[in-house]
Order: sequence, then C-alpha cells, then structure tokens
Amino acid sequence: MHVNLRSLPFPVFLSGLFLGMSATGAHAYLDGGTGSMILQLLLGGMAGLAIAGKLYWYRLLALLGVKSKTDATEAQARNTPQGRARVDR
Repeated sequence: MHVNLRSLPFPVFLSGLFLGMSATGAHAYLDGGTGSMILQLLLGGMAGLAIAGKLYWYRLLALLGVKSKTDATEAQARNTPQGRARVDR
C-alpha cells in the first residue's frame, strides 16, 4: 500500500501521535503577574479602540448622514497639525 505523505490527514495524524506519546502532566500555575498582564492587554486594547473610534467619529457621522461632509472635513482640519496655529520657537 502506497501512502501519500503529501496528503493532509497523514501528517496531522503523525503529529498527533507524536504529541500524544510525548506529552506528560504539567504542574503549572498562573501567578499574579500573568493576571496583571492579561488585564493590561485588555485595557490597552480598549484604549486603542477608543482612540481609533475618536479618530473616525466624524467620518462615521458623515457616512450615516448625521453631519454633513463639510462639518467632518472642518473637524478633521482642526485636528491636523496644518489646522493648528503654528508656534515659533
């Protein structure tokens, strides 16, 4: 019988077989630092979404028709460095 080694089921089966033979019981735990890192990841992701939402809020309102596109472009011009007053050093 010829086994096609390039077929997907055979390498998956072989990998599972080797993993099953080599895996032993792990006596691991999650300490306070791990929970802190997970919390920091979640809070950082929410802060990133809030900043992205703030950046695109006027575009979303213009897309929904709540505000006109001229209002959105004026608000965007105020938030860009070209729209702000230049301070000489």
